[in-house]
Amino acid sequence: MPLLPTRWAIWSLPARAIAYLLSVEAVVLVGVVWMLSNDHLPTTGDWVRTATLATASLAHHIAVRRAEEERRDSARGPHMDLTSVWTFAAVLVLPSVCTVTLIMLIRMLIQPIARRKLYQLVFSTAEILASVLAVRVLIKLTGVAVHPSATGLDDLVMVVVLAVAAVIYGGIQAVAVGGAIKLTQPGTRWRQVLGSREDNLLEVTTLGAGALLGVLMTGHWAAALLAVVPVSMANIMLDRTRQRHAYLHRLLGEQQQLLDEQQQRHQQLTEDAHTDYRTGLLNSNGLAEYGERLAQRCLQDGQEVTVLVIDLDHFKSINDTWGHPAGNAVLAEVGRVLREKLRPDDLAARDGGEEFVVVLADTSTSEGVVVAERIRSAIATLTVITKDKRHNLISLRGRSSADPLGGRSGPKAISASIGLATIPNCGTSLGMAQHSADTAVYEAKERGRNQVWVARQDGGGLRMCPADAFSEAEQDGGDDRRGPGPGGPTGRSGSGSSDAALAS
Repeated sequence: MPLLPTRWAIWSLPARAIAYLLSVEAVVLVGVVWMLSNDHLPTTGDWVRTATLATASLAHHIAVRRAEEERRDSARGPHMDLTSVWTFAAVLVLPSVCTVTLIMLIRMLIQPIARRKLYQLVFSTAEILASVLAVRVLIKLTGVAVHPSATGLDDLVMVVVLAVAAVIYGGIQAVAVGGAIKLTQPGTRWRQVLGSREDNLLEVTTLGAGALLGVLMTGHWAAALLAVVPVSMANIMLDRTRQRHAYLHRLLGEQQQLLDEQQQRHQQLTEDAHTDYRTGLLNSNGLAEYGERLAQRCLQDGQEVTVLVIDLDHFKSINDTWGHPAGNAVLAEVGRVLREKLRPDDLAARDGGEEFVVVLADTSTSEGVVVAERIRSAIATLTVITKDKRHNLISLRGRSSADPLGGRSGPKAISASIGLATIPNCGTSLGMAQHSADTAVYEAKERGRNQVWVARQDGGGLRMCPADAFSEAEQDGGDDRRGPGPGGPTGRSGSGSSDAALAS
């Protein structure tokens, strides 16, 4: 602790806090001087009781020092110790000189545990003396004599006065300390400042024990020695309870952390089990689970579902000519295209190799054709910058992409054939519609690739028709009610019929 007053820690506090501390201490000092000057001098019996309380307090301090240090260090708010047993008893039975002397001795005993700064030690002592002064005034005004021989109403009045004195004794200390904390730490809530419910119940119990001890000591000076063991055991039990609570809190925290980690791992494993790492789309497992769930939900709501099967044309030649890294780059770009062209409620998956499947919720055949053509066009105009087998930079382009003016163009190697089928026209499950769309893909490849074909079920079985013929039929007899969107219409309300395309 710095010896120079100008270097004391109190000067680092806010000005309002410094003024508050010094004002309280000055008022208490004046009050204590008044109290000492207006009280009688101690007798030999008073000094004997003072020595007994000091001895009991010292024994209690030695017995619980380690437990009290741990409990004080773990306290989140103001620390409630059990020294009020001795100090409150002293207020009730000892003259002012003996009471002040005992309080000073106890404060010096607990300072190595509390490890307070000088201004904190002085202020905490001042607020205890302030509560002593208030209780002294109460007893003087009521004229109640604390002794075990009171009878009748006098005994009842003594109990009431002692209860009020305990409230005043604890309340003044709580308010004084709370005001100091609020001024030095403005963001602290009053609930934290005044302590927890358990801490305040402990203080009430301690003051009750102190009142009982004070009454006993008026007739039995050695009564304080009898209180050492139960008070010390209560202190130790409190510390063990605190340790159990801390252990349970730590255990629950560790279990919650393990549960959170397990949930994260489970979520990650679930995502990994349903996600294609190459494209970021669903894989076959994800398609089977989420796609079928989406299809059945739309069926229950009476909505059509369009299923697209997308197969990249001559993809094997890309791998054979430029290597698998080039093929992987093309797959990743196709995955990006699908994510950009679809709504959040739609599903896209890579169903192995170069085949992709798209499930469009609440989408009629005519609307699905628009989406399929948009996807086909986007793939056919892709430009994929990648590396060939010899790690040379190469630009693979879609088969419908325009040649750059005055520049070297990379090979045109990317396009897709797309088959389309709808639920419930081509079956009531995702697998049935996917099988029909796959058949339409083969038709598109046989007809020259890089085109969209539609599978429709009628009385004569499964029929195929090109998307352009289907679109012309829709323009003649239907109403495409898809709203405009990026790259073309994207709305999917309505369910225009496509039977006219198959009748031609």
